[in-house]
Amino acid sequence: MIALRQDFANFSRRADAKIGLLKEVIEKIQNGEDVDVEGLLGTGDREREKEWEEVLQEIEREDQEWEDAKRRKPRHGDNSANPEAPQVTSSQNVHIKQDGRHRPKTNAPPGFY
Repeated sequence: MIALRQDFANFSRRADAKIGLLKEVIEKIQNGEDVDVEGLLGTGDREREKEWEEVLQEIEREDQEWEDAKRRKPRHGDNSANPEAPQVTSSQNVHIKQDGRHRPKTNAPPGFY
């Protein structure tokens, strides 16, 4: 768990540094300054190009995982995604399960005995 946290911290620092460098280059260009973009971003330097490639791949992978998680996880209050969920009737204050049994509603957290 600690190693995962450290890996994520390293990824965040590297991504933040690269994003900061990109912002700096963009600001200089917007201010009309003459900027050697290829030099600042490391074009031609295999090591720096590899770092950029790794950072971009990690960002893309993280973005894809984020999108996949959003698609898999239903939103709160959206019953259309799970039509077989237990129904609650407010007049009787009971849950009706698929097998037809009635269970009184309690204030206990879900999964609590």
